[in-house]
Amino acid sequence: MIFAGLVGLALLAPAGFAQAQEGEQEEQKTRRTEAMSERVHRRFSRAQEALELEDYATAEAMLQEITELRGLTPYERAQTSNFYGFIHIEKEDFPSAIRSFLGVIEIGGPGEIPEGLYYQTIRTLSQLYMQVENYPEAVNFARRWIDSQESPAPKDYMLLAMAYFQMEDWRNALDNVQFAIERARQTGNEVEENWWRYLLAAHWELEEFNEALEVSKTLLTNWPKKQYWMQVQGLYSIVEDEPRQLAAFWSCYEQDLLDRSNELVTMAQLFMLAEVPYKAAVVMQNGLDSGAIEESAVNYRILAQAWQLAREDRKALEPMRKAAESEEDMEDKGDLYVRLAETYNALSDYADCASAARQALQTGELDSEGRTYMLLGQCLFEQEKFDDASDAFTRAARDSDTRRTATQWQNYLRREVKRRSDLEARLAQYGG
Repeated sequence: MIFAGLVGLALLAPAGFAQAQEGEQEEQKTRRTEAMSERVHRRFSRAQEALELEDYATAEAMLQEITELRGLTPYERAQTSNFYGFIHIEKEDFPSAIRSFLGVIEIGGPGEIPEGLYYQTIRTLSQLYMQVENYPEAVNFARRWIDSQESPAPKDYMLLAMAYFQMEDWRNALDNVQFAIERARQTGNEVEENWWRYLLAAHWELEEFNEALEVSKTLLTNWPKKQYWMQVQGLYSIVEDEPRQLAAFWSCYEQDLLDRSNELVTMAQLFMLAEVPYKAAVVMQNGLDSGAIEESAVNYRILAQAWQLAREDRKALEPMRKAAESEEDMEDKGDLYVRLAETYNALSDYADCASAARQALQTGELDSEGRTYMLLGQCLFEQEKFDDASDAFTRAARDSDTRRTATQWQNYLRREVKRRSDLEARLAQYGG
């Protein structure tokens, strides 16, 4: 999955559960004190004191005493199971916590136990099922909680969305993230950065790339980070908007955000695609000189190509030579020597041209051996090494692709040799 690791599952720690219900427990204690007998209340108080001291054994002993009392009301039984649940959470024994909280709602609905306690237990169970990675049950209880609320909080929808994410139900995940964002805006609450990241991931998984691009722009605008610049340029690439992809990548480069070799090489390649080879060459040259770009045959080849396209043949020589002479095992090493020979030829450096052409032939695996012999013959001819040049053209004539041209050069070479021989004979008559 491309966005694996982009969004993390945000779950409440045990202390978070306790804080979430602390206020409601106090309210319930005030409202329902008359429903709890003195014998139960006394043990609850001692259990609470023990829990605050992390003395779980004593806390559980007090609760066990309560369960052994006769004539407990549904409210007292529910609060006892509820208390057990929070002890298990503090001990990070989530399966036991689930059993305890299920015990709360099994006692009865809001008619039997306080409505607030009942529905808060539903919400706690949704969080606990997330904790134990039982996502279908997390969805079940999260929906029951949301349905019980006149005005669900944005984070309630996000909990549901996260469960759907884990189930790879991208459409329901997307819908609930959108509900969360809409609800937050309606209530004047902050839309958290991570919510937009979930939204981006959902659009991505659904291959809704234009929508994902708009979400990435929102993330970049509000939280300008390298990762969002990279996401924006990547999505521009997917929707085939190359000019904007280049602009986004160049912005990263200008801000010194590109700090990896492959990122800088990509920057250069984008310039090449945009037919701006000089800038591509500058990016590659600066990166290789500074060590920011890895020294490899592939990267030297890219630099050489950029300089050649920028019509800076002399600057292309050194990186091309390094690429060809690299000890890396490359399939096109022979053809790299051919391109090196061609560059030397263009610069009228015929000796080095011939040397590179011979190295290409020795390396082998050429796209065209005939054209390489042609190049060698031409460079030898320019050095007036006519016998060697003739041999090269003879070999080139064996290749059907270059036979005609090689034959023409052979004929031209013979005429040129004869012309020079006749000229020398004539000059000899005059003592030349």
